[in-house]
Amino acid sequence: MNNKVFHNIIFEHLNNIYSYILSPKEINDLTFEVIKLSTNRKVKKNKFLTQEDIILVTYADTIIENNKSSFFVLNKFLKKYIKNIFSTIHILPFFPSSSDGGFSVIDFFLVDKKHGSWNDIKKMSADYKIMVDVVLNHGSKKSKWFKNFLNNKGEGKNFYLNFDKNINVSNVVRARSHKLLQKVSTENGFKYVWCTFSTDQVDFDYRNPKVLLMFLKIIKFILAKGPIVFRMDAVAFLWKRIGSSCVNLDQTHAIIRLIRAFLSKLNSNSLIVTETNLPFHENLSYFGNSDEAHLIYNFSLAPLIINTLIKGDSTAFRRWSMSMPPSRIGASYVNFISNHDGLGIRPLEGILNKKDLNLFLDTLKKFGSKFTFRKYKNTSVVYEANISLVNALSGTIKGKDKYAFKRYICAHSIMLSYEGIPAIYIHSLFGTKNDNLLYKKTNIKRSINRHIYSYMNLEKELKSNNSDLNKVFNNLLELIKIRKKQKAFHPNATQYTLNLGKRFFGLWRQSNDKQQSIFAISNISNMITYLDLTSLNLINTENWFDILSKGNTKIESKNNKLKFLPYQTIWITNYK
Repeated sequence: MNNKVFHNIIFEHLNNIYSYILSPKEINDLTFEVIKLSTNRKVKKNKFLTQEDIILVTYADTIIENNKSSFFVLNKFLKKYIKNIFSTIHILPFFPSSSDGGFSVIDFFLVDKKHGSWNDIKKMSADYKIMVDVVLNHGSKKSKWFKNFLNNKGEGKNFYLNFDKNINVSNVVRARSHKLLQKVSTENGFKYVWCTFSTDQVDFDYRNPKVLLMFLKIIKFILAKGPIVFRMDAVAFLWKRIGSSCVNLDQTHAIIRLIRAFLSKLNSNSLIVTETNLPFHENLSYFGNSDEAHLIYNFSLAPLIINTLIKGDSTAFRRWSMSMPPSRIGASYVNFISNHDGLGIRPLEGILNKKDLNLFLDTLKKFGSKFTFRKYKNTSVVYEANISLVNALSGTIKGKDKYAFKRYICAHSIMLSYEGIPAIYIHSLFGTKNDNLLYKKTNIKRSINRHIYSYMNLEKELKSNNSDLNKVFNNLLELIKIRKKQKAFHPNATQYTLNLGKRFFGLWRQSNDKQQSIFAISNISNMITYLDLTSLNLINTENWFDILSKGNTKIESKNNKLKFLPYQTIWITNYK
C-alpha cells in the first residue's frame, strides 16, 4: 500500500470519527500523526488461520510454583504437556491491575512483576501466536493517568469521560447494575465520571483524539514485544453520545477500522479479535465490510450447546445454527463453551423464549451457578451465569446423573466441529469444578471459574490414571489432535446444519478443495438413539468412516440405522 492510499484511508476513518469535533485541517494533522506512528517493518505474510489453529485461554498465574514467575511456570507447562496442540495462547491481562481479574489496568506499558517481563512474552512468541487484551474502553482509578485527571495536570488529565450528574442516561445499554456516573473529587471540584463496568474502572473519552493516539502507541508497543493477535475488550461501548444507547455507535466501528488499517501497516500478520458480548445480530456487525475484526466471538454458541445438552432437545440450537451466516474468506468466528468470565445470557436474546430461558437458568442454579446482573428498564436482569463448565453439564433439567463426563466430551465435540476457530479455556482442559472457596474469599462471582493450581498438584493429577483431571485432559487432547487433521474443519470450510430431529445435532462440513466431507453428528440425549442413515447424503461410490471410533470404523451406508449411545458423537468422513 503506497503512502497516498494509506493517508486517504486513515483520513477517511478519522473523519468518520471526528468530523463533528475537529476541523478538516485538524483531522489532516491528526492523520499525519497516525502515519508517523505507522512505520512498518517487512514481515513474511503467513497463511490465514487453518483447521490446525486452536486457541488456549489462560491467566498467566492459573498455575503457580513457589518462587517462580507466572510466565516461567506457564511456559514450563506448555512445553511439557501441550506444545504442539495449540497454535495460539491467549494470556489474559498481565499488566499491573487493581481489580476485575486484570481488566482494570493501571499501566499498559508494564508487565506485573509477579508474572515476569516482556522478554518472557517475546520468548513465548517464538513458539506460539500470543493473543493480548487491549482494554480500550476503561482504565483503573489507581493509574497515574487518573491521578493526573483528578489533579488536572500532566498526561491523562483529559483522558476520562465525565458529564453533569443530571444528564439523561436512561437509553444507555448497561452491562452492570451499579450507578453509571460516579462522583469523584478533583482539583476543580466534584466531577461525575462514566463507569460502564465497575466503580474502579473509568471509561476513556475518545472524543479527545489524544486518547486514540495513546492506544495506537500502546498497540504498537505490544506488537514490538511479540504478540500479533489483539483482543479488543468491551469495544462495543467505546463511543458515547448522550441520548443514544452508547453501544455499537458508528464512531466505534470507525475506530476499529482505523486500528485494523494501522495494525496491517505495522505487521500484515496481525489479527484483531473483537469482544462484544451482545445479541448475535449486533455481534456480527463487527466483521464490517471485511475491514474491522478478523475474528469475532461466537457468544451464542456456548449457552446454546449447554442448554441443548441439559434439556436433551436441539430444536432452538438447530434453528439458530441454520440462520448462521458463513464468515468471509480471511475472517472467522472464535468458538468457545467456557471462559474466564461467565456464561453470557444476552447472546440468547431472540433465540430462547422466556420459559426456556428461565428453565435453563433454574437448572444452572441447581448445579451451583451464581449470577451477575445488569440494569434493564429500571430493573435487574441476568447478564451472565457464573459456573464452571463441569458443573453446568453435571446433569439435565431433571437433575444430576451418571453421564456428566460423556456430556462434557460431547459439548466439546460439537464446538470443535463448528465453523470457526476453537478457543479452549484452560479450566475446561482440566475439567475444573466450581471453586466456591475462592469465591467466598474474594466475594467475586467470576472467581468461581478461576481456580489456581499449584504446579506440583496439577502434575500429580495429570500423572494419575485414576484422576478425573487426567481423564478429561487426555480425552480432549485426543479429540483436538483428530480435529486438526481434517481439512473439512478449516474455519472457512462449508457448513450446513442438518435437520435430524430434536435428539441429534448434526453438521455437514466440506473442505475448500471439496475433497473431504464430514458429517459431525451428536446424540444430545441421555438415551440410546438410532439415526436413519437415509437422512444423510452418503455417496454410495465412496467409503465412509467414523474417525472418532477406534480403528476408524467403516460406516456401511446400506445399513438403515446407526446406533448412538447417550451423548455419543460420530464424525463420518470419506477422506482420512
